[in-house]
Amino acid sequence: MALDELKGTIGETQTVRIERGPVRVFAQALLDADPIYDGDDAPVPPTFPFVMPFWGSLGSGGAAGLPIEKLRGPGRAILHGEQAFEYFSWPKVGDVLVGTPTVTDVYEKERSNGGKLEFYVQETAWKDQASGEPVLTSIFTLVINVRPPKQD
Repeated sequence: MALDELKGTIGETQTVRIERGPVRVFAQALLDADPIYDGDDAPVPPTFPFVMPFWGSLGSGGAAGLPIEKLRGPGRAILHGEQAFEYFSWPKVGDVLVGTPTVTDVYEKERSNGGKLEFYVQETAWKDQASGEPVLTSIFTLVINVRPPKQD
């Protein structure tokens, strides 16, 4: 059963400094050799906000603030569902952003084999630390594949 009580949960606010090395390495991992990602004020690649809580976190970082320990268990496989980004301005090396994640939706779907898929949608609103202006919203969907009950 999907943990509906997580809907509306606001996670811990994170502060992230965007650093040149991680931006360059991320672009290289995507096989994007554009020299634009090498500069001191390089823009981030389009999907870089997904890893910001892992690279550049000033304080706590990690698994997007979702309570993974509550979602794990026998017969439950954690999957990356989808991700999306809504940009208001484009972040770049040197920016310091503050992000607060919120679980905006929780739902489940029945599978034909009797199992279920649980969906946990989390949106993180990232703002510029200095101005408070919105920079982007990162939307991440975590999926739990729940095996069907065993038949005796």
